Amino acid sequence: MAETLTTFDELHGDNEDSGSGQKLSTLELLSSLRLRLVSKKIPVRYCKFNITNTYNKMLQGETISVAPDGAMFYSSLAYDEGCLMRLYVELPDYWARKSRHVDYRHTEAPSHFQMLCRVMTCEDVGKRPNRYMITVQTVNIDPIDGRVLADYLGVGAGAP
Repeated sequence: MAETLTTFDELHGDNEDSGSGQKLSTLELLSSLRLRLVSKKIPVRYCKFNITNTYNKMLQGETISVAPDGAMFYSSLAYDEGCLMRLYVELPDYWARKSRHVDYRHTEAPSHFQMLCRVMTCEDVGKRPNRYMITVQTVNIDPIDGRVLADYLGVGAGAP
């Protein structure tokens, strides 16, 4: 059964709970977004969405939690809530997993897939200087890549 996600505009209102004026915690925000994140460390590359940001210009990191409909990871840079990010997720044996779902082949097998995400929260975690925990919601992901990620995580059918 597919769950519907609450729209960004309904939740974003400065992350305030309607009526109380209190800021929502990351956990409450994730629950309200119905993000079913799985605690799994997967290498990622990320950057603010820009056509000129290529693979080599992206920062490297590791997910705290991930799912086809969002992710959490640490970053050395802060990002504004609502900004778009490009996330390259580097699954082990990615192409071998994806080739089970598609009929075409590659001469040079890709090692990652791309997600377009919107920053939902950016919290200073204070463990180290300039360390932020970023929570993103998926805006766009290839449906096959969503299925490959869901299969890898063992969470069933995946793409939003």
